Amino acid sequence: MEKRNKQKFTEFLKQNGNTELSVTNENWETTQKGKHFNILISSEILKLKITTNEKIVLGFICSLNNIGKITTMNNKRIAEYLCLSENTISTTLMSLQQLTFIEKQLKGYVLSEEAQQSIDSSVERSILLPFEVFHSQLPSGAKLLWGEYNSLSKGEKAYFASRKYIRERLRISESSISNYTTLLYDNQFLITNELFSGYKFKKRAVITKKFDRKPID
Repeated sequence: MEKRNKQKFTEFLKQNGNTELSVTNENWETTQKGKHFNILISSEILKLKITTNEKIVLGFICSLNNIGKITTMNNKRIAEYLCLSENTISTTLMSLQQLTFIEKQLKGYVLSEEAQQSIDSSVERSILLPFEVFHSQLPSGAKLLWGEYNSLSKGEKAYFASRKYIRERLRISESSISNYTTLLYDNQFLITNELFSGYKFKKRAVITKKFDRKPID
């Protein structure tokens, strides 16, 4: 059977009386499967002294690798999926390559062997970013913070670790933690954000939003 390209296919349809000539490729990230995808970010990635964008992109590549897929998406598609600019994706991928965390192969990006071994050896708690979070317009730091909160809250119980603990775990400043928490609550990614204070006592408790998903047919 002879192979023909997309243009030839469109011409074939026209020649054979088809009135609908729009031929589009359905990318997996626009399907229900893509909207059920989660980005798993290990503690080994979280503690790296890299940007929050780099942590999310590295976690994204790692998550695809774990289900047997190479990251074949171009920069534009990755940017649209993660709600980051195409320029940000370009500079982030370049930086991750220079840091030897990822490698560019003929078909796309994969984790380097060294990075994969480091991540596989991680025994501490990971965080999970569902589509509704990583595909939002939130800053990357806020997305990571939601993942940290949800790793213990899961939409059912309160997370109340100190800002100092979160700062050391996520490598973001305490002022950013406060600002991101307010942003998450204002945008309804948290259902509870309560501050309790008294004599020599101050604790904040948050509960994350739970996202209900319909099963994939």
